[in-house]
Formats: sequence, C-alpha cells, structure tokens
Amino acid sequence: MNRVVVVDDDTPNLKLYSALVKRVLGEDPLAFENPLTALEHLPDLRPPVIVVDYTMPEMDGLTFIEQLRKQAAHAFTPVIMLTAASAFDMSDRAIAAGATIFLEKPIALREFTAQLRKFASPSHPSSIHGEVVMPTDERETLLRLFGALQAHSTELALHATQVRDLSVAIAMEMHCSLEIVEALRVAGLVYDIGMISVPEKVRLMPASLPHRWRSLVNAHVDAGATILGGGARPLMRAAEAMARYHHERFDGGGYPEGLSGEEIPLCARIIAVADTYIALVSERPHRVEYTGDRAISQIVGQSGSAFDPRVVRAFEHLKDRLEDFRKTA
Repeated sequence: MNRVVVVDDDTPNLKLYSALVKRVLGEDPLAFENPLTALEHLPDLRPPVIVVDYTMPEMDGLTFIEQLRKQAAHAFTPVIMLTAASAFDMSDRAIAAGATIFLEKPIALREFTAQLRKFASPSHPSSIHGEVVMPTDERETLLRLFGALQAHSTELALHATQVRDLSVAIAMEMHCSLEIVEALRVAGLVYDIGMISVPEKVRLMPASLPHRWRSLVNAHVDAGATILGGGARPLMRAAEAMARYHHERFDGGGYPEGLSGEEIPLCARIIAVADTYIALVSERPHRVEYTGDRAISQIVGQSGSAFDPRVVRAFEHLKDRLEDFRKTA
C-alpha cells in the first residue's frame, strides 16, 4: 500500500493530521496511535511520506525514526517529524536520527501542506533528507550494495553500520553541513565494501598479517572505489571518496595516494576516526578488544598525525556517548 502514514498517540492530533492529509492529497492516510504497531506494519507498506510526532509514551519520535531506518524498505522513505519540544538542538537531533523535515508545533499549515505535496506528488522524482536531494537511482544503488555486503558478511555489515552511526554523530558535533551529514548517513554504509574482495581466511587470520597478505588487504580501498566509482552525482562521488581515502593519514603517511591534511575529503577524515574506534573496541582474531578509554587514548594520541585534529576534538566531545556505539560493535 502506498498511502501516507501518520503516527501520533494523541487521538485529537491524529485526527487533525489525518484530515489535513486527506484535504491536501484527497485520500485518507493510514493512522497509527501506537508507534510500535506502526513499525510492525511498515515493512509491508510503501508510503510516499511518514508523519510522526515526537512525544509518545511507547516510543518517542526520534527512536521511531531510528528503528524505521533499520528497515531496508524504509532506509530512505521521507519522514516529517512534528514536535512541540523546545530543545534548541531538537532539529539537529531529528535530522541526525534520519528525519527528512522537522516542523515545530503548532504547525504552520502552509508549510505542512507544501511538504506533503512535495513528497507525495506522483511526479516527485527524488527522496529528500535534510533538504538534500538524493535521486532514486543513487539511493537504490547504495542500498542494494549494502544488501550485498550484508549477504557476504554480517560481521562487515555490522561494523559498517556502527562506523556510519558514529561518523554521523561526529559530523553533527562538528556542525558539518547537512550534505556532509547525509552523505555519511547513506553512503557511509558502504565505505568498506571493498573488503568483499579480501578472502575470509585472510580477514580472519589469528595473527598479524605477513606483508604479502597485508598488501592484499590494503588493496580493498581500490576495490571499493572501483565498485562505487564512475558516478556523476554528489552522493555517489562521496561514496567513492570514502571508500578510496578512509585509510589516508592526516600527516600524509597513509594509502593509497599519500594525501595529507585537507587534501583528504572530510567524509573520509571522519570515517577514519570512527572506523578506528569501532575496530579497536571490537574483538579481532589477532587481539582482544580495547577498553573504551584505551581506544580513545589511542585516537587522541594520533591527533595531527593519523587523524584530523578537528575530527578528533569532536570525537572527544562524544566521550560520554561512545559506549552506545560499543554495545553492538
């Protein structure tokens, strides 16, 4: 089904938003008072847009959106989040969670109407997140590639997901543009897709790799860039850059090209920190995982050498939240 979905635990509000949807689009939406029920039904639905309230007792709107984005069918479905919450950073938090548009209540009917028409129009060619246009073929290509990564290795897919989540948090802490945040949130899922070119027996070797195998592993950045390369649109170019350059070092001692400083694309500099942290706090065949504090110290100690100092400072500011990224790493 492709009707608009509205989620709000407050019955009067649910009726109001449903009436607005019908007035604007000429069709009743699918209305859910319980966000958990909505999440159960959404895998079988294909709404052009989802409208969700923030303050709900069963699950708040941010958590709802985060859970929604884990469903492959709705990784990029436009979501309008409504809230009366006055927290100054709520808009940033909503976009970081995966909201497309954030509207404060009481809602401006003209703005709400405009957003509904934009996303639900049959002629609308794109899905948009944080006002960043993402053409359908781009998002579908990246989602399919991430699906291939999952099928190849659940371990690699889990690592990529956790790195993506931490990268987005770092970018938000740095007050990066919405374009950067969205590129990380979407294309960040496949930054390490070149690892599918590395035989599993090499990836899982229980000791430090000899040189002949290390060069094979290092070549995964070129493999990833080849898989993602050739795109003309910004999102695909960002995906290619993340894949190719996430092992460059800020001091120029990395690979594959020995770029340094701001020659390295910002998305790749952010990914580099997140990738290192998640790798350090995860158990590996050749070593046990680091404690969170030790991993943080390792990264801070390489600020200005391996890593961009600005990215490291933002990473440090997230210290109290890093345990959340460790739990599923």
